[in-house]
Amino acid sequence: MSIFYLIFILLAAYFSYRYDSIEEYDSHKQHRLWLMCGYMICLAGFSYGLGGDKFTYMDEFEFYPSTFSEAFDYIITGLLTRGQMPLWTLVNIMCKSVFDSFYVVQFVQSAAINIAVCYIVSKYTHRYFLFLLLYFFSLKYFIFNCEVMREGFALAIMMIGMHWYMNGKKWLFYVLLPFALMFHISAFVAILFPFVNFKLSWKTLYIAIVISFGLWLASDFIMGKVFSLAFGGEGAFAEKAILYSMRSSTIFGFIRSAFTFLVFPFITMYTATLYAPTESQREILEKYTSVMVLFGVMAGALAGFSRIYNYITIPYLILFAEFVFITLSNREHFIIRLGTTAGTLLLMLLPYFDYYKSTNAFFYEYYYPYTCILNEDKQVYVRQITHIESVGMGDKGNNVREIE
Repeated sequence: MSIFYLIFILLAAYFSYRYDSIEEYDSHKQHRLWLMCGYMICLAGFSYGLGGDKFTYMDEFEFYPSTFSEAFDYIITGLLTRGQMPLWTLVNIMCKSVFDSFYVVQFVQSAAINIAVCYIVSKYTHRYFLFLLLYFFSLKYFIFNCEVMREGFALAIMMIGMHWYMNGKKWLFYVLLPFALMFHISAFVAILFPFVNFKLSWKTLYIAIVISFGLWLASDFIMGKVFSLAFGGEGAFAEKAILYSMRSSTIFGFIRSAFTFLVFPFITMYTATLYAPTESQREILEKYTSVMVLFGVMAGALAGFSRIYNYITIPYLILFAEFVFITLSNREHFIIRLGTTAGTLLLMLLPYFDYYKSTNAFFYEYYYPYTCILNEDKQVYVRQITHIESVGMGDKGNNVREIE
């Protein structure tokens, strides 16, 4: 079944070679982009037990009511006990009542996130297929389609909202924000988007690193306050706040996070911004880079905040695709750009080999081999056991914060 991965990779690589250098509008190029979008939707939609969080969604689906008469009570229960926002619950109830199949939820969610991703890609870069390769090999495709499915809806909505905000329809951003929040509470970070905009320079990176390091040094105090506030609360949201506040990192973990979320992304995005074809597009890309810097400062310093980076990941990968193209076609600062590309790819690949003792498995085995609904082999539930270890605090050593 993993032949479907190989087909995707070969198609994306061929289309990248054939079309990514074309700067002007090309109908064939557009057609191939949306063909690949449909392929990605089907790849996730027809999957069975692909990922870790997927098993939680599959198990919960069995308990959703099959009629709308119980919908309101179930929405309230899901909100209070599991921290699930109303629109996610409503989507599941609709699919349960009409189709009685979780696979429909997969298709709907995959369609939402991948159509939004491909639409945004078509607006901000000509390197469509190089982006798709990065989207795939960075595992962000799998994360957004198989892990953070609830958040995937919110990401899709806010990507569209941010795009229209930058293109003169600010009102649409504010209209879409509540809908994103009704899918996942993490969308609240998008409210920062309109207010973040500063002049970019290499000095910006230096200041951001210093601030991030300072936050890391003060992280025990900062997250201790979060823990204290959450501990006094009740329900699923308080439990999640406690869980995230307990996460910590060593100095080596901070350095890795700083390069992952801040240093390499800044070099990548800032360089790509400098090569923007028009001043108006440069301003848009500077906006996205500014937001990346803010989220990167927080994600690098506070381990529990890394998830907010999802809301800037697609613009980052878009500009990384541009950066790679610039590196291959322009010899200026070639060694620095090649080193940045290599370092970025290395940090993308390192999570593949996170190891889990309970199943003697690596992280990439959540998604490989590909498992399809045409063969509902129960052996895939070994991924569920792996997932239990991955989300449990357990014996994490220096990665667990001691808060008194």
